[in-house]
Order: sequence, then C-alpha cells, then structure tokens
Amino acid sequence: VLIPRFIMVARDFQLANTWVALIVPPLFNSLGVLFMRQAFSMMPAELFDAARVEGVKEWRIFLFVALPLARPMLAALAIILFLASWNNYLWPLLINSQPGAMTAPVALGTLIGLTKVSWGGIMAGAVMLTVPMLIVFVLLQRHFIAGIAAGAVK
Repeated sequence: VLIPRFIMVARDFQLANTWVALIVPPLFNSLGVLFMRQAFSMMPAELFDAARVEGVKEWRIFLFVALPLARPMLAALAIILFLASWNNYLWPLLINSQPGAMTAPVALGTLIGLTKVSWGGIMAGAVMLTVPMLIVFVLLQRHFIAGIAAGAVK
C-alpha cells in the first residue's frame, strides 16, 4: 500500500516535499471507510424512507439526516486519524526529503546517531509530542467514547 501511494503522490501528482502530501493521503484510508459504513448501516431505514415520502432529495437526506446521526462516529474517526497521523514516522520520512520541513517524529529520529544517542533530547521531544495528543483527546473524549460505543452496539 505504501509504495503505490508514494508513486501516485510523488510521480503522478508531483506533490513530494509538500505539506499536501503529508496531510491528504492519510485522510483516505480503509479504516475511515469501515467506520462510516458501520455508522450508516446502523441507521434506521425508516428515517430515510420518511424523508423520501416528504419529497426530500437524496443529497439533502445525507446532509440533514444521515450526517448528523453519524456525528459521533465522525468525531471518533477524526480523533483516531489525528493520532495516527501525528505519530506517523514512515510516510513523512518517505515523502519529504527536505531537512527543514521534517515532522516532529522524523526530527526525533534524527537524534539517534551512529555512535551516540541523545536520550535527553529524545525524551523531551517525546513528551512534547504527547502533550498535543492528550489535549485533543481530553477535549474530545466525550465524542470519542460516544462514537466508539455507537459502533459497538447494533
């Protein structure tokens, strides 16, 4: 999966060494498809049928009926994708070869030298990387727990 994605982003779209290449490809993955399929399959068909009887078009049914019901799952998915992207090491290392545009996990990896390891710098960087993840989770934990619980019960 990684090699075709790299070829597509770097050669076909020519997005190597850009922030777009770091942000957009991780957004489209199979976990999101599975999460949203589960969210939409749990919704009662009667809601959609009632909207169709009222003459509501499919796009408006999606926007005003299905999407609000899927909000907890969307929040849980957003948190999971943020945490996965924040901790990603291999994709930013492959797609970004400019030293000045390294992500934090890749920059931490540069502290490991051939002969010497800067453990103090690595531990300080690890704490600095953990703080934003904790803040995001604490602020959105209600939505995260609701989304995970909604996906577990049918």
